[in-house]
Amino acid sequence: MAVFSEQEIQHNLRAIAHAVAQQELEGLKVPESTMDDLHRAARGEIGTDKVLRNILDRFNHVPIFQP
Repeated sequence: MAVFSEQEIQHNLRAIAHAVAQQELEGLKVPESTMDDLHRAARGEIGTDKVLRNILDRFNHVPIFQP
């Protein structure tokens, strides 16, 4: 997939940490499977489109995600 420098990977991981912290402040918990996908995307192993597809697949039973 994408090739990121170590600096870009660290930047991406910090962005994830900040986003997750914000969710926790709101009283929400990011599932471990989503965290795994986010970390893979931060390293360039998968794209954000794959992260979103995985989330939609995992939560397709949630009414907000249904068309």
